[in-house]
Amino acid sequence: MRSDKQTGLIHLMLLAGICFGLAACSEREPDSEPAALQSATQSRLPVRVSYVQSDSPSVHQTFIGTSRAANRVTIRSQISGRLLQREVKLGTRVNQGDVLAMVYNPGATPQALAAKQRWQQAQVEVAQAQRDYDRIQSLYEKKVASIQESESARSAVQAARAATDAAESQYQQALQMDAEQTIRAPFSGVITATPVEPGEVIQVGEPLLQLADPNEVEIEIIVTDAAASSVQAGDVLTVLTPFAGEQRYAGVVHEVTPFRERGALPTVIVRVADTGMTPGTTVHVEFESTLAGQFVLPASSLIKTGHRQSAVYRVKASNEVELVPVQPLQVIDDRVVINGALQAEDAVVIAGNHQLYPGAAVTVVQ
Repeated sequence: MRSDKQTGLIHLMLLAGICFGLAACSEREPDSEPAALQSATQSRLPVRVSYVQSDSPSVHQTFIGTSRAANRVTIRSQISGRLLQREVKLGTRVNQGDVLAMVYNPGATPQALAAKQRWQQAQVEVAQAQRDYDRIQSLYEKKVASIQESESARSAVQAARAATDAAESQYQQALQMDAEQTIRAPFSGVITATPVEPGEVIQVGEPLLQLADPNEVEIEIIVTDAAASSVQAGDVLTVLTPFAGEQRYAGVVHEVTPFRERGALPTVIVRVADTGMTPGTTVHVEFESTLAGQFVLPASSLIKTGHRQSAVYRVKASNEVELVPVQPLQVIDDRVVINGALQAEDAVVIAGNHQLYPGAAVTVVQ
């Protein structure tokens, strides 16, 4: 009897132990799934990505220049002599046709008068030759004068007319030289330089004054070959004044000179009209160049896979990466132009690719 009681007690203790174990397992099972998920998440490698754009690859470049007057001229003397007087000073605003200075040449006016007299004398000789020809022609028609006399009279008229034309040309030239003693403004503007003072002796071609029109300015900038080839005359570019209120202007390409000097970089002249921009302002001119490639990515996305072989890591929908071979074409600042089997909106790894391998699980971070 006693043994039956002991056996029942043992069975009761075993049953209590089994129930306790089941209860413990039921309490621990809910925590096992989050722990496994957390472990899988921690095993993913953190990366940063850039998404491939569908637009044609282009690059924005900014070049620095200084504005200057678009219409400017150095006024030089066409005759030698002495600067008799100067009607303007540095900074004087003048209108077109205003007298700026007077040059004295002792032979200019007398030569003009002498040339005028020679021209007038030639006109008299033409009139006399014409009268002689008319008289000889009348006699020839009456068969009193010979044909030789008629031809000689006609030749004399032609020679006199040629001499008159030559005398008139010489007179006009002398008259122009006489007029060159008065220096006038070719257009309205501001005097920017006065290198010669009154009383000084000047030679032909010596600069007397400098004149500039501040109403229209232009910027001559040195650019790269790619930027020069991306624009042509008439194109509109954005002009910024970084040190004068960050104002934006529309500049029109006036001239592109890719071969101004052998071995030098090309230059582009951009004009800005009616804006109030003063000459001497530092400006930034923005260029947008279309690139000969499929895509533009940050240079950090590119990795070397062998001799002259490159690739990028693309993140798949399963958050795993795959290696995509690409062909680099051009590096511009911190970006690289490439060709490759990529598509628009592909996520390409740009940071953290040093720790990746094909098939690696990743998590994208900002």
